[in-house]
Formats: sequence, structure tokens, C-alpha cells
Amino acid sequence: MIQEAYCSFEVAKLLKEKGFNERSAASYDSKGQLQEGYAYWNKTPIWFAAPTHQMAMKWLRDVHHIAINIGWGEIFEDQYKWWSTVLNMDNGDLYDEHYNASYEESVEDTLKYCLEKLI
Repeated sequence: MIQEAYCSFEVAKLLKEKGFNERSAASYDSKGQLQEGYAYWNKTPIWFAAPTHQMAMKWLRDVHHIAINIGWGEIFEDQYKWWSTVLNMDNGDLYDEHYNASYEESVEDTLKYCLEKLI
């Protein structure tokens, strides 16, 4: 069975700090343990929404005009990796590129970069 790819606890905390306020199918408790069930941001600091990677990427596109592209390809001779690019949707500027061993690592690293450096 395919499992949802939720943002890490670290990324979930950054999202909350940057204003993410969307309903999610899971949340983190204050110790970083993933809890199933719908969650909303609330006024107590002990719960953090756990959005999926796609929800976080859509929020960055819709609210901050930041597009994340993930791909797979040859980056050096006979060396293949997942890569991501971060683009400014307003002017097309390239912010950064990341290379990782897995799709999920690429998404996590790129989300963290956007939240820490661009917003």
C-alpha cells in the first residue's frame, strides 16, 4: 500500500512559523510523533499540522509564487540522482538546485531551503 509522504516535523514547524494554516489529515504532537486524523492549526503550541509534500509545495506556489520542480536524471557521467529546482514564478529566476538519493529527500531539502531562505 502506498503511504502518504508527510512533511517532517522540522518542516511542519517551519511551515507553521511561516503562516501555513491549512487542514491536514495528520498532525505532530509536541514530541514530534505523527498522529493520524484531521488537524487544524490551533492556538496551543503543542500541535503542528503534518501536510503532505504536495500540500506544502502547492502552498508555496499559491501563496509565495515559488515553484518546486523535481526530476530524475544524469547529473554526471553515469551518475543518476533526483534533483530539484526552485523557481520564482513572477520573474523566472532560479533560486537553487538540490541533488539527493531519493525523491522524498529532494522534496524535504527543497522545502526546508524555501522556508528558511526565501520566506
